[in-house]
Amino acid sequence: MCGRIKLITEFTEIKFPFAIPPGPVSNFPPRWNGAPTDDFPNVRLNPQTRLRSLDLLRWGLVPHGAPGDKAAFSTINAKAETLKARPAFRDAWRSGRRCIVPLDGFYEWKKLPGGKKQPYLISRADGRLMAVAGLWESKKLEGGEILRTFTIITTAANTLMAELHDRMPVILAPEDFPLWLGEVDATEAEIEALLRPCPPEWLTMVAVDPRMSNVRNQDATFCQPLPE
Repeated sequence: MCGRIKLITEFTEIKFPFAIPPGPVSNFPPRWNGAPTDDFPNVRLNPQTRLRSLDLLRWGLVPHGAPGDKAAFSTINAKAETLKARPAFRDAWRSGRRCIVPLDGFYEWKKLPGGKKQPYLISRADGRLMAVAGLWESKKLEGGEILRTFTIITTAANTLMAELHDRMPVILAPEDFPLWLGEVDATEAEIEALLRPCPPEWLTMVAVDPRMSNVRNQDATFCQPLPE
């Protein structure tokens, strides 16, 4: 499960590690405590130009054939093991609508005695942006507006994440970007092979202020590491 994420790196700085061509920059507020239905940058491949683009999409995939513009809560994440079977994600997977979600980190909670939960921020140990695997979808609304949404793909937890949860986002290595985005020819089996837990040494996790568990607390004050 991945239900709260952090992205405070500026849009212009995101473009460099993902090799996004020069172009207009979208307005994107920092998300210290990002939640479903927020907009986040997604790296996608333009099928016409064959160039990467960085576009704002809403978190919570709305299937093309779904009524209205509301995503069920379960569509914020997609299990790697059932992408081909679940109707909500099947079309996006078969059509190759794969994307990369750049993140500074994501949050997960550890159950404590007495029923309390302690939030942790998980980020890359080397300080780089995470490259999280996702699927995206577009849907034309009644007024003619195009709604573009995405989901984060999860897999079994690695040994570090298993201390908190049995699932984790799929985090891609830079050398896997071309294959995942569809820039190079690959079999379905080769693409599916990327849907694995990353090595635990890629990540670090620190306890943060429990007040960030309340989604209304949206600034840096509530997302700082706790004192040792």
